[in-house]
Amino acid sequence: MTMNRARPALSIAAAALVLAACGGGGSSSGGGGSSGGGPQNPTWTMGNYPAASTFAAYCAVPRTGTDPYNNNQPYPDRLGSVVWENFWIRSWVNAYYLWYSDVPDFNPASYSTTDSYFQANKTPKLTASGTPVDKFHFTYPTSQWEALSQGGVSIGYGVSWSLIKATPPNRVLLVAYTEPPGSGYPATSAGVNLARGASIIAVDGTDLVNSNDQASIDKLNAGLFPSAAGETHTFTVIDAPGAASRVVTMQSVSVTETPVQSVGTIATGTGTVGYMLFNDHIATAESGLIDAVNLLKTAGITDLVLDI
Repeated sequence: MTMNRARPALSIAAAALVLAACGGGGSSSGGGGSSGGGPQNPTWTMGNYPAASTFAAYCAVPRTGTDPYNNNQPYPDRLGSVVWENFWIRSWVNAYYLWYSDVPDFNPASYSTTDSYFQANKTPKLTASGTPVDKFHFTYPTSQWEALSQGGVSIGYGVSWSLIKATPPNRVLLVAYTEPPGSGYPATSAGVNLARGASIIAVDGTDLVNSNDQASIDKLNAGLFPSAAGETHTFTVIDAPGAASRVVTMQSVSVTETPVQSVGTIATGTGTVGYMLFNDHIATAESGLIDAVNLLKTAGITDLVLDI
């Protein structure tokens, strides 16, 4: 399992991590043994954090073969257990997480999955308005993350969501941005035409604004973040404050992200201002950034609006 900058599921919100890849989680035997006949599980000592490299690539389900995203080199995975993976998370969080001092030192062997342990390893602090301080704590399967980070490819509708208020009552989810109009993705297709700033108030008939039970959260996440292409979901949308709601239907597809969009200039009384929408630090962004900088340089801009 890789844990990364992943999708903003409604049930979680915290900080992005890029973790050592493994083939996936499994059940943990806890204690001193290991699952699947791997090496002895590490021993937890509160407050003692060995280097994350000590536990890297010890996986509950090691991958075999070669890694297409690393020059077809053999995967480094070795047989370990969920406990080994959890120890890696613990040391990585302590070394690199912005709010590491807020995270209690939980015993990795007490958690049966890497996902549950990862969710526990985040700051519990809230802002003055009651939202989590850490809004970007998500996970992706390794294969999905590699496809996104290297090729900008993910499953979706061609829209990215912004979770403004994570908990009910009055949870707020807005359209952060869409892929460029004319790109052929559902979010900007005829009859849908989602615009930046539009709010989503229901998914597949489930109230997004106020629902808080796990079954509703699961249904909302399934619609907002489809796991495969070809899924069909309905969304109740309010395009602007005070506007009437409308219901649109979108079918999930494989989306190739355009990380650099809407590059142009704005004439002002104090000079020419450049504008750029920059959505993601992925491999495919490089050429777009180079082209954008050259265009804005030629335009002789004096200031730049970088919309992130």
